[in-house]
Amino acid sequence: MLKLPKGIMAHPNASEIEARFRVSPRLLFPKGRLEVPQWSFDELLKRALQGAYVGKHLIQGLEAIEEHLDAELKGLRALQSQSGQDQKQRLSRLLILSNDGSERFYHSAESLLLRHADRTLGCMVNATAVELGQSFTKKANPTKALLIDERKALEAFLAVLLQGG
Repeated sequence: MLKLPKGIMAHPNASEIEARFRVSPRLLFPKGRLEVPQWSFDELLKRALQGAYVGKHLIQGLEAIEEHLDAELKGLRALQSQSGQDQKQRLSRLLILSNDGSERFYHSAESLLLRHADRTLGCMVNATAVELGQSFTKKANPTKALLIDERKALEAFLAVLLQGG
């Protein structure tokens, strides 16, 4: 597993977040290679998603997420080639998936997670796309994939999850 963000590693209950990333691991699809944790869709998770949404740090939809992460990766590689320094591998992005996608959808999600494995982890929540979409906004927009797109926003998201521990 990637190292947690520094702001979470300093939290006295950081081990609870590490444990959350090991809960109920499952393959994204039957012939997949990547296991992700399966999280319950509880009130803390909904509150954490609402915070990320209000802070404008949620990207919706797998295509938009892929474009965003690929653009960031291109910038990181350019920066790395200029500086000559390797990027440290630390969790700074989180891909959240509903549990009602097709095998093709999960195959695409797995490819995305493998390509960006140096800073992105995924999880599946026990919620449909409609439930996931309604959890952070009142609109009934089905949302099968969400990305928390910034390290500080991810730290805030994870800190909300720690409130239950």
